[in-house]
Amino acid sequence: MTGSRTAVPPNLLEFQRTFRAPAGGSAVELLIAHDEYMNGDPPPVAVTHRNVPLREVAGWRVGADISVPLGEPPFPTLVYLHGGGWVMGAPWTHRRLSAELAARGLLVISVDYRRAPKHRFPAAVEDCAHAVGWAVEHAHEYGGDPDRLVLGGDSAGGNLTAGVLAAGLADPVKAALLLYGIYDFHRAISSLAPLLGGIQPDSQPYLPVAEFEQLRDDPRLSPEGHCAGLPPSLVLVGDGDPLLVESTAMAARLAETGVTHELLVIEDAPHGFLQLPTHPAHDLGLATIERFLDGLGLLEIRTR
Repeated sequence: MTGSRTAVPPNLLEFQRTFRAPAGGSAVELLIAHDEYMNGDPPPVAVTHRNVPLREVAGWRVGADISVPLGEPPFPTLVYLHGGGWVMGAPWTHRRLSAELAARGLLVISVDYRRAPKHRFPAAVEDCAHAVGWAVEHAHEYGGDPDRLVLGGDSAGGNLTAGVLAAGLADPVKAALLLYGIYDFHRAISSLAPLLGGIQPDSQPYLPVAEFEQLRDDPRLSPEGHCAGLPPSLVLVGDGDPLLVESTAMAARLAETGVTHELLVIEDAPHGFLQLPTHPAHDLGLATIERFLDGLGLLEIRTR
């Protein structure tokens, strides 16, 4: 098992099973307190380029952290979209996960997209779609192969991944990594209430309040009903995740529409397990990603 061999901090594990922060604290404070556990001791990579500029829009400098693998390029390229309920997170909060994916031979472009409530839907979707186009044009400058382009993300990043693809905004993508994501926003909002502040239009920070109802079937927001055109997709989730039904329903819809996919529900795994380096699901999840991409001919499994 990678990283520190200490147990998963109990309050962090409880948060990932319930989305409820400890009494008297916030989710942000909890995650900051456990940053060393989640991000410490990453595997080596050749180099990480921090804050690479992609574009500026609406007063936000959209950038990316680019983790370059050891070895000889060109490398398959993963545009990665971090989680955080569309309001939290950044490439920095997922820096160990980016390194772990790079250690498996992927050039990882981790995108710092616009976040709510200052920048509400569809700002993040637009930034993520732009990042895919940027990768097509520029990945080779960092050793990436734009002909082996993968799009993936966790939690809200899984939603953004599927939304960009369902809306037809990322045609060159060869595979999708849908990691414990949200695929029908209005169905999921009750589970997300502890993070988002409530389930009413004026209590959630992501959607424009005036458009809350009319966005119910927008593929950029709720891609499950529009997924027929997705590339081969890996759906990962734990059976202890409050959002379990999001992944199982998405996988069922992928099956109905004939999309090549794999669903893995990991026993006793909470939300966010890829950032819990001493949880058994962490290594299993990463190995599954590696095997899935290898099976598509996009990545060669490395011996570490």
